[in-house]
Amino acid sequence: MTDTQPAAPKAPARSDEQAGQAANAAPPTGADWRHAFRDRVKDQLGVRGMISEYLIPVETNTFWYSLGGVLGIALVLEIVTGMLLALRYVPDAGRAYGITKTLLNEGGWSVVLNFHYWTAYVIFALVMVHMMRVFFSGGYRGAKKGLWQIGVALAGTVFLLSITGETLHWDERGLAVPWHMSEILGAVGLDKTLHYTHEDLLNVPKATNLLVPYYAMHVAILPILLLALIAMHYYLIKVKGISLPFWHKPSGRRAPFSTHIREWTIYSTIILGAILVVSFFHRAAGPEPQLLPTSEFYGSEEGPGGLGVVPTFPISWTHGMNRFVTIAFGMDPDIWGTVIGMVLITVALVAVPYLDRGGPYEPRNWNEALSLQRRGWAYLAIVVFWAVLIVGSVTNLITPIG
Repeated sequence: MTDTQPAAPKAPARSDEQAGQAANAAPPTGADWRHAFRDRVKDQLGVRGMISEYLIPVETNTFWYSLGGVLGIALVLEIVTGMLLALRYVPDAGRAYGITKTLLNEGGWSVVLNFHYWTAYVIFALVMVHMMRVFFSGGYRGAKKGLWQIGVALAGTVFLLSITGETLHWDERGLAVPWHMSEILGAVGLDKTLHYTHEDLLNVPKATNLLVPYYAMHVAILPILLLALIAMHYYLIKVKGISLPFWHKPSGRRAPFSTHIREWTIYSTIILGAILVVSFFHRAAGPEPQLLPTSEFYGSEEGPGGLGVVPTFPISWTHGMNRFVTIAFGMDPDIWGTVIGMVLITVALVAVPYLDRGGPYEPRNWNEALSLQRRGWAYLAIVVFWAVLIVGSVTNLITPIG
């Protein structure tokens, strides 16, 4: 600035009266305080960047795309109800069945246990629907192969939660899970080494030692793994972008992720609300496990499968595969049916993104989505997956005893 240029005008100093008014300004109250508090929390926890400022295509605010969020909410509620049930449950082979039976006959606790039980079925159904939606939309192509594999790991974790959860009922049906595990170890000659024989399962103190790991897996190890995979799944979707539904014409418009969460909430209220209503109806406990002297099966020479007590869906296909390999191929021991089935479905799902020859971009229309020339091998992998589940489930219904 030269000597000939006028000096910039100075801001007028605040009077003592104005300074006092600013210092004594009343803090916000009521709705203003709540709004300010919410903004402060959003800023501190980074919620704005994750939800309100995270923009997604408006075409994804549909029923099929919202089911993934419904699945997430169902999983969180499953963990919460599981934490409540852990306050009452004791993994003691001599007491677990009685505790479960008591809970099913106590007002509020029966609702919690039933909601936990029925929601497990909904979770499995949502996993299947969500997986098929991602498959048809080609949401695993290009840089999203890792996202698909995280989804496969999530599905596997949910399956393990179903297995361990059924065990904790500790009725004859729950006993079938460690009974089959004993057969798997016996097939490779490790049952006696690990003290995991059928005789061990029929001895209450020894069976308790074998029940505890299922409890630890169900209430701690698997939920922690599940939450970690959910967080990774969400992070990868945010970084790599959500797949667009090719059955809707792209508009180029985007909306805050909070609108998607609103869709989750609406559909979750409808679906899980129906489960809550069903949970108020009485559900009887299963048959007592044969290791208890009061069981109708006490002293039986057959395992749960030989008595016609088989696993429930979604793990019923495992027993069905055991029966299938015995009937179709005369395989002995029949537990190899479960092992072969698990290997087939795992390999099939993991291989899907590597078998698709459609290039790095997602299908743009139904012709591209259904193209056997480009996606034939990927479709074959999905067919193998469903074939194992269907063959096992149907065989379990037709010939349950064995």
